[in-house]
Amino acid sequence: MMIKRRDLLAAGGALLGGAAFGALTPMRSAQAHEYELGKLTIEHPWVRAPKDGETTAYFYAFIHNKGGADKLIAVKSPNIGKVTLHADAKHTVAEGGIAIAADKTTTLSPEGAHVVLAEVKKINPVGWGIELVLVFEKAGEVTVDAAVDAPDAKHAHDAEAMQRWEKAHPEGGTTSPAGGAEEHHHDHHDHDHKDDHKSMDMK
Repeated sequence: MMIKRRDLLAAGGALLGGAAFGALTPMRSAQAHEYELGKLTIEHPWVRAPKDGETTAYFYAFIHNKGGADKLIAVKSPNIGKVTLHADAKHTVAEGGIAIAADKTTTLSPEGAHVVLAEVKKINPVGWGIELVLVFEKAGEVTVDAAVDAPDAKHAHDAEAMQRWEKAHPEGGTTSPAGGAEEHHHDHHDHDHKDDHKSMDMK
């Protein structure tokens, strides 16, 4: 069953859960799409889906830190074969992890630090969510439901990229939702977060 974000909001942000990979995970704030882990807040986690015929995806997010310095040292999923952390848009490998500066916002984006998800075995279709476990050196682990955006998306919930993808995939693509369980469908037309990206510190 597809669950759109507007349905969650109408239900008062009810917490839904699922143990299977790709299942809807509990959301502390359905409207803001953010997750808290100690002094860290992970906001708008999203994934650029692999291009047709490819198996490489990319993970991005805003990581707000109200505490001391930390590092993102891993991203885990049973359906991803290899994960590489990069410190910048030039794909410089982040030895030891992506630095999360103290008392600042670190932005993982196509123009900056990011995570490459290679050898993807299975991923939910564009418009759905994918469950990932983020591992921080000090703060520990947190499970997030990252929105699966179009392969050419420039930011989270890129409406123009979604329209291009839908035009090229009138049947909605060929990949079925991972896990076979109740999935979280992200409605890309409810919110356009371009202004969100402009207001964040790029680190």
